[in-house]
Amino acid sequence: MEKFRSELVVNEPVEKLFKWHERPEALKRLNPTFQPVQVINKEGDLRDGEVTLRIGNKPLQLDWISRHHSYSQNRNFSDEQLKGPFAFWNHDHVFESVDSENSRLVDSVTYELPFKPLGRIFAGKHIQKTLKQLFAYRHNICENDLKLYKRSEVDRGKILVTGSSGLVGTQLIPLLTGAGYEVEGLKRNNSSLQEPCWDIDGGQIKNVDRCDAVIHLAGENISSPVRWTDSKKRSILKSRVSGTKLLATHLASLENPPHTLVCASGMGIYGSRGDVELTEDEAKSDDFIAEVVKEWEAAAQPAIDAGIRVVFLRFGVILTPLGGALKRMIPATKLFAGGPIGGGQQWWSWLSIDDAIGSIFHALNQKNLSGPVNVAAPNPVRQGDFAKIFGKVLNRPSFARLPGWLVSSIMGEMGRSLLLSSTKVDVSKLISSGYQFRFEKLEDSLRHLLGRRIFSD
Repeated sequence: MEKFRSELVVNEPVEKLFKWHERPEALKRLNPTFQPVQVINKEGDLRDGEVTLRIGNKPLQLDWISRHHSYSQNRNFSDEQLKGPFAFWNHDHVFESVDSENSRLVDSVTYELPFKPLGRIFAGKHIQKTLKQLFAYRHNICENDLKLYKRSEVDRGKILVTGSSGLVGTQLIPLLTGAGYEVEGLKRNNSSLQEPCWDIDGGQIKNVDRCDAVIHLAGENISSPVRWTDSKKRSILKSRVSGTKLLATHLASLENPPHTLVCASGMGIYGSRGDVELTEDEAKSDDFIAEVVKEWEAAAQPAIDAGIRVVFLRFGVILTPLGGALKRMIPATKLFAGGPIGGGQQWWSWLSIDDAIGSIFHALNQKNLSGPVNVAAPNPVRQGDFAKIFGKVLNRPSFARLPGWLVSSIMGEMGRSLLLSSTKVDVSKLISSGYQFRFEKLEDSLRHLLGRRIFSD
């Protein structure tokens, strides 16, 4: 039998550490971004529940079924593999009280590889390295989620989320439920008469009559297909402006409107501004994306007029291998085709997916925060430096240049706006409101997201 052990000490009493793991969607927070995992089925709880995970991408997917056992509240629980890639697997989670304010989590895994002794010879070191990355990721998520919750000890309520099935929404909901919020998604064209739903074309919202706050993430994907056609532009504009106006008007009409509306927005409102450091008060651009963002934010005015606190989070480039720009860059970089785009001197204001959802949580709970807020890591980088750091993390060179004229000829206005635009935003407003970034340096963020940490031993 092989063994692996990892420890985490957090500045929280053991009861809170254990409760975080007991939340129904804690597993979704712990699933690493660098290992595709879907929760296919979940029955019961940590006492005697059973979970089915689907791991990997087609055609190499496999199902992993595990059963929880040996539950003792605030002390331990375990899970064993019933079906999966190992000949044997058992994971013990042991919770220890260090003192009244600190606690320790000890993860102990006992496993046996198949096809022994060949499995150990050919895969033994790889499995140990993978487990190191996996538990470093899990412990980072757990520790920083608890820190975030601790900085906003307020009464939890009911949250309505649009775009809940999107890239950000799927990561956000487990963060909210882990804090104790009741979360509902506002779904489109839902035939159910019981669930909250909306029809933007028809101008209707149903089954939304009470919620404490709303998080508005819905909107057409701006980076697909390759070029912006006139119809694609209309779709982008309508999805953001019409949807926001419908939502804001409906919330304003409620007898008991929510206290807060957090709206996703974008740094594209500033346009390409070279080396200028852009605050929220900076003059707006007049290109397509800037006009979309201006109308998008203006559409929330009915909510503001009704006394609802509205926050517009102007996101930078959100990094996650699960989707967006980073997912598209990984294959090219691994194939030695990564490098500067259009000279590489343009500024990219980036942030990790965990800081994207963390800033949403922060805006939800920070009552003095309102209006537009730039959301990006406090250390933007030039695109060429981004490519170099990304290549370093993936152990690939970054010499393959992509000329700006080629980007323009293939992608047109979309390529110029998304790849060649230089936007260096100032995030002082977010930081002064009390937000603490999980990842301020690009390399640290990429190593976390991609499972490429460097360990000293």
